[in-house]
Amino acid sequence: MTNNSNRELIKVSYYYYKKGLTQAEIAKKMLISRQKVNRLLKKALNENIVQIQIVDVNKYNFDLESKLEEKFNLSQSVVVSSIDEKSITRSLGIAGAEYLEKTLAKGDTIGVTLGKTLSEVANRLSFNTKLQISAVQLIGGLNIEYSALKPDEITRTIAEKLGGNPYLLYAPAIVENKETKDAIVSDEIFKTTIKNMEKCNIIMAGIGELNSDSTIYFNEEYTNHLISRECVGDIGFRWYNKFGEPVDHDYTDKTIGYNILENKSDALVIGVAGGKYKYESILAALKGNYLDVLITDADTAVRLIE
Repeated sequence: MTNNSNRELIKVSYYYYKKGLTQAEIAKKMLISRQKVNRLLKKALNENIVQIQIVDVNKYNFDLESKLEEKFNLSQSVVVSSIDEKSITRSLGIAGAEYLEKTLAKGDTIGVTLGKTLSEVANRLSFNTKLQISAVQLIGGLNIEYSALKPDEITRTIAEKLGGNPYLLYAPAIVENKETKDAIVSDEIFKTTIKNMEKCNIIMAGIGELNSDSTIYFNEEYTNHLISRECVGDIGFRWYNKFGEPVDHDYTDKTIGYNILENKSDALVIGVAGGKYKYESILAALKGNYLDVLITDADTAVRLIE
């Protein structure tokens, strides 16, 4: 490259990147065509005369996010940096709340399932009652010790913070038999909640897994039966196998709530889950195409990509 042509490249680059001139302004100033300015700027990048550095790009795991989106056809992903297992739930809760806050629009309706991570998302949300966003409980209630994990409490918290109504399922998640379920779902109050489930344009989905902690929600008989049917994970107590296929089991007709595996509709489904124990259930959910957005941790993202 001659000194004159090198000077021209640097001069155009200086005007564009340092002085902030438009390509049209540079063309007029240097008495050359706008097309030539465009070509020179591209050449300056290709020949490393101009080197663009994005500050802190690795801090935000953009590379992992991009690979997840491409591999699993996600509309978006958010990957938080992994610190340790104990801090993952907190980090995912913060990331989930931040993602919701920038995604929500006035009048939206959010459907929610349950779990520690979704409870953390709800607790981390900022108050913005002007949004008037209602929250709908997508799975029946649970008789568990940790009230913060209950789907009705999560639903109430989100609705309170976002200025909307909470639509609750006044029924247990799992009942004794199909007849009891049919009687409950035929009630007019229940029908109103069902209608609001169909209105949800955003669903915040926790992803469950089968392990020793599963008895927090389920009894041993239920857990062992699901394992015998080769279930690996659930969204709102709707279970699937390692291939992401829905599993029909003895409790299917006794489960009260929205079946997200069969009724995804047009809602934006945001899965929030991470940690080494959830890898298999997250992978299967992605294989089943149940999620539009995944919010997870870096270590899990690496395993999913590999």
